[in-house]
Amino acid sequence: MQSQLESALDQHSNDVQRRESTVTDLTMRIARLAIALGLKLDQEPDVQRVLHHTQAPTNPDEHAHAVLHLRARAWTELRGLLVLRYELERHLVEDMGVHLSRRILEDAELHMTLAGFQRGIDGLQRDIHQLFGNPDEPDATHH
Repeated sequence: MQSQLESALDQHSNDVQRRESTVTDLTMRIARLAIALGLKLDQEPDVQRVLHHTQAPTNPDEHAHAVLHLRARAWTELRGLLVLRYELERHLVEDMGVHLSRRILEDAELHMTLAGFQRGIDGLQRDIHQLFGNPDEPDATHH
């Protein structure tokens, strides 16, 4: 029979894994949309273009209405997913604390790299830097 402490620890561990998976899945979709739209979300001008409803970039060869419609939908989806991720990051810090939140986001970024995404395309590294400081300096509690 499992003790209450062991049960609570298992539940906490499952919650951490679920949140990391959520961040990773969301970030992978953000990365795919950024790639499709020719954006690199570690660059402030690209993030601002998305968040402030700046016109989606167009390619002069794109004359078909269907292609333009799909690009506009991708642009809108990307904006919504970025806002959703920012909210998720805020809730992570509130619910899990600074150190565990940083680890969850860093692990999600590692999953992105292992999946073959170019570092920075998804903007998560930029978010980590803004939330916690220099992302190249590992968290002292993260071993």
